Amino acid sequence: MDAPTAPVLSLDEARALRASGQWQPLAERTTALGDEELFREPELAFLSAVGHRRIGRTTRALELLRQVEPEARRRGDQRLLAEVVNLTGIVLWESGRSAEAEVRFGELLESAVEWGDEEATARACNNLGVLANVRGRRDLALTYYQRALAAYQRLGNVGGLSQTHHNLGISYRDLRFDREADAHFGRAVELAEQSQQEDVVALAEVERANLRVRWGDGRLAGEMARRALERFRRISDPTGAAQAIRVLGLAARAEERDDDAAARFDEALEIARTHDDALLRAEVQRDRGTLLRDRGDLAAAREALADSMENFAQIGAAAEAEAIRGLIDALDG
Repeated sequence: MDAPTAPVLSLDEARALRASGQWQPLAERTTALGDEELFREPELAFLSAVGHRRIGRTTRALELLRQVEPEARRRGDQRLLAEVVNLTGIVLWESGRSAEAEVRFGELLESAVEWGDEEATARACNNLGVLANVRGRRDLALTYYQRALAAYQRLGNVGGLSQTHHNLGISYRDLRFDREADAHFGRAVELAEQSQQEDVVALAEVERANLRVRWGDGRLAGEMARRALERFRRISDPTGAAQAIRVLGLAARAEERDDDAAARFDEALEIARTHDDALLRAEVQRDRGTLLRDRGDLAAAREALADSMENFAQIGAAAEAEAIRGLIDALDG
């Protein structure tokens, strides 16, 4: 009997999988092609990296991107090169390598301005804004986001506008301007639904749920986080699902259901350990650590908080790392 042949995947089919957010099939079907066939068409290899990053296989995504970039440069394919550099920066950022990510986003912005590519300019500004916000440079982050908004508005890019409103919401949340943050998250949902971006809808729903926890409404927060979790699972986004699970844990804490909260945090941590996402791990371990502290398990609390502090520091979130250090010092005192 002849061995079954690997399924053929055309570039158009791979583009369609990306457009519809079918990340698992995109990763699996491009992998089935084998590297020799995959790298005959650089965009196909890039799309494979997109799929692998979306399902949490960041090491493989970075490996693919590093092989695609020289070929995109050799061919002078500006569109593909912009996408490769941008995604490389994102993967580096998610892996906790924020300084390297900033270099790539800066390169993208410089090249995009030189090429007159407004979409790439907006994308670079959005990502540089994320880095600035994490580092506590809120004014700079807002400046980047406003520049991205202006570019996306000129282009009529609804998807880009939705992502930028989501990022603006996070900045206003961190500034404790909760109502403004909620308005931006709501606008992000509206625009993401128009542009059929399930991932942005889910991300914004998680953030709105997080705000409800802050406002003391654990029941509503839980309902919103569960909806987001269903979306993340539907689109095979494990790290997004972990963020929703984390917020479900916070909602349980708000309702004084600490056993449920502990189970949720442990579930989210297991995903964070499997996937290379420093921010996710930092946030989960912070929330686990404070719960363990409140339950009297000081040794386990100290371990979780130390891990959180290390991961916050790794991504350049100095203020958050210092706040965690204060919690650890209080335990030791």
